Amino acid sequence: MMDPGSLNIALLAKLFLSHLLADFVFQTRSMVDDRFENKWRSGWLYIHGIIAGLLAYILSGEFSYYLLFIAYTLSHIMIDGFKSTRKDDLKWFILDQAAHIFTILVVWLILTGPLVVRTLIPAISLSGTSAWILLVAYVVVIWPSGIAIGKFTEPWHHDKDGEEGEGLLNAGLWIGRLERFLLLTFVLLEQYQAIGLLVTAKSIFRFTTDRKVSEYILIGTLLSFTIAVFVGLIVKWLLDVAWC
Repeated sequence: MMDPGSLNIALLAKLFLSHLLADFVFQTRSMVDDRFENKWRSGWLYIHGIIAGLLAYILSGEFSYYLLFIAYTLSHIMIDGFKSTRKDDLKWFILDQAAHIFTILVVWLILTGPLVVRTLIPAISLSGTSAWILLVAYVVVIWPSGIAIGKFTEPWHHDKDGEEGEGLLNAGLWIGRLERFLLLTFVLLEQYQAIGLLVTAKSIFRFTTDRKVSEYILIGTLLSFTIAVFVGLIVKWLLDVAWC
């Protein structure tokens, strides 16, 4: 085990990245739908849990702690299995992610040592930390943020149906991902003028259509901007702390 007084932020970032990849990159909508339809009988529930555990085990590099990652795999399955018995809405999405984050922190504390909290600031390991933090940030703003925004705006989705022409397949999905990618990059580079130009450009485009559609899209856009800027500020703070 690591020195109890040491802190490995890179390890925490790797564990978070493994979760993000498992939940938002390697898990398809059809897999999620199958879980909600078949619940505990869904084969994808167990396959997804195994994928999450394997990714955490491989990326962590802590190969002697295989029993810990087996327990992590089982907990992932239990959390997602319980969620499949509930509604697929924003509340349960947030609670599900909070439970996963809690298990990641538990695994990290077990691997790093119980004194890690006391040494949060002075004992940061800088070896590769910045790269892992940035990678986690971009995965967060591209994938899970889009799902959270979709669930938040879902109550207004049907109100605007039939008020706009047919758009390109998945165009809104990719527009949102690209705008959050750009916004996070602008914040990290401190190019705040570029953020203003992006906001202006989107505002002009959005208000050329029906009012209901415009308001629906504006809510999603502002949420997208808020998340990307918030994540960017957190990342800048973490990087400043890491390099102090």
